[in-house]
Amino acid sequence: MSADIQKLLSHIEATHGVRIPYACESGSRAWGFASPDSDYDIRFLFVRPESAYLSILEGTESIDLPLQEGDLDAGGWDVRKAARLLGKSNGALVEWLHSPVVYRCEPGFRERWQSTARAVFSPRSSREHYLGLSRQMVKGKLQEEMVRAKDYLYALRSALCARWVAAGRGIPPVAFAELVPSAPQAVQALIPGLLEHKARTVENERMPRVAELDAFLNEAIEERVELDPGNGDIAALDRLYRGEIRSRDALLTSSELTLERVRLPDLLLLESVAGSRAFGTNLEHSDEDLRGVFAAPRAFLLGLDEIEQVSDERGDEVYYELGHFVSLLLRNNPNALELLAMPEDCIRHRHPVFDLLEPRIFLSKLCAKTFGEYAMGQIRKARGLNKKIVNPQPEQRRAMLDFCHVPEGQGSVPVLEWLAARGIDPKRCSLTAVQHAAGMYAIYDDPRSESRGLVSPKDPDALIFSSVRKEAVPVTWMHFNQDAFQAHCKAHREYWEWVEQRNPERYATNAQHGRGYDSKNLMHTLRLLDMAGEIAREGVLRVRRPNREYLLQVRAGEFEYEELVARAEAQLLQVQADFAASSLPEEPDRAQVNALLVQVREEFGLRV
Repeated sequence: MSADIQKLLSHIEATHGVRIPYACESGSRAWGFASPDSDYDIRFLFVRPESAYLSILEGTESIDLPLQEGDLDAGGWDVRKAARLLGKSNGALVEWLHSPVVYRCEPGFRERWQSTARAVFSPRSSREHYLGLSRQMVKGKLQEEMVRAKDYLYALRSALCARWVAAGRGIPPVAFAELVPSAPQAVQALIPGLLEHKARTVENERMPRVAELDAFLNEAIEERVELDPGNGDIAALDRLYRGEIRSRDALLTSSELTLERVRLPDLLLLESVAGSRAFGTNLEHSDEDLRGVFAAPRAFLLGLDEIEQVSDERGDEVYYELGHFVSLLLRNNPNALELLAMPEDCIRHRHPVFDLLEPRIFLSKLCAKTFGEYAMGQIRKARGLNKKIVNPQPEQRRAMLDFCHVPEGQGSVPVLEWLAARGIDPKRCSLTAVQHAAGMYAIYDDPRSESRGLVSPKDPDALIFSSVRKEAVPVTWMHFNQDAFQAHCKAHREYWEWVEQRNPERYATNAQHGRGYDSKNLMHTLRLLDMAGEIAREGVLRVRRPNREYLLQVRAGEFEYEELVARAEAQLLQVQADFAASSLPEEPDRAQVNALLVQVREEFGLRV
């Protein structure tokens, strides 16, 4: 159940854009006399974004959810409302703060609120609260001939809390067991029966009234006591309240800035579908890539932690921290620039202040280098993948001894083949290095020498050497081509890592057209060069490509590899010429961009 409760609390935070620093159990489960079918009464305090408390509009003061699956009844108050109620020693709130069952508590939160609760405690208000609850039960549900054990326990607990306060003992305990000793002996004797009845029955099961309890409760609710109204220390309440709304980000660390966390409204500036769906080159089963920008909290930026981005393992979902994102824009990084001009049908979330980051502020002649280098990188990547596609590696890597040969005549024979032809067991022969002859080894078949074989039993990729008699004569010599073996291991590892990580749809496309190259890489090469030319000639950033059909032909492998590479290299030369004649600045204005970054951070902090 704890996991379900945590999930519910996180859902409330995400849905309402709040932070829940404290959550607890209230009611019979906290008091210690739950029934088998008792609900979980989850109560919490929440904090809205700091800017919400500066608005002239009234914000959400309470959140009440309908009963959830698993009997989860959740409700909570905003810290401003809670601070006001604490000044009145609100009984429900004070009990939440002292509940023995706590589901969530930020370090120091409960201690601060408990301390303030004691400082502003009003005995008069607290006693009146509990007397009112007891009186309501006695004059209402306990007037019937058959009553519920639950109603007796509720009335009895409230009456004992009122007597606790009247005796000058301060805030009463939440657990019913701690209150029982303060009841008269005759009442104490009846309580175990009530608890046993409630614990084994459902909530609405009835029992006869108990005269002794009726008499005690009627006497308790009629008691008259003059108590101190308390000091109502407004300054203490203000300090508590201000501290809570200013500390919303104080505890965040880099490890807590997860994908789920940066997507919450108090941090998220932009979230967009990216990649082929944004370019217009997606196929029916194309993956959905997500890109976003978030603003780390002020307290995080002032601390020692740093963060540039948050992403999943495959890089399909990447969210840049605002400062890192702007630094990428300053360098005219293509991936970052594209986020400034995403098609509207791709935008999932865009905070108004993100619009301050206009493309015209960042576009410069640096794009000739960044887009061009990125495009050429795609060509190099396509060439590398071309080698993998046309040179697949076997699933089983070749063994080290496959690279060991025995010189014979004008050529050589694989060592295992040579030994087998002579009936020599490779596990029972001996091996020594040959001085001044790198890669050459002597093999012995001498029963009187140590025979450890050729391969280390601990490492199949290492030779093993034996001690042989001085008089022993080698049966042959072996050459180990270690460079070739290491090259094979590297190629095999890289190939199968590529197989594991490759996009199945992408690979299927490449296999289908059979051109022997990764057509998607070359499609992106031409797309980047097209975009670079538009930036140079028109000063615009056009993400959704108007030549979609041609790019899809490239992706489908309808052109020869050499033809596309030649076209890309010629287009790169044209792009470089276009930028040389462009009126764009050499690079973005760093001072302007720096001031803009500060402005975005400040305005976002005020609007969330």
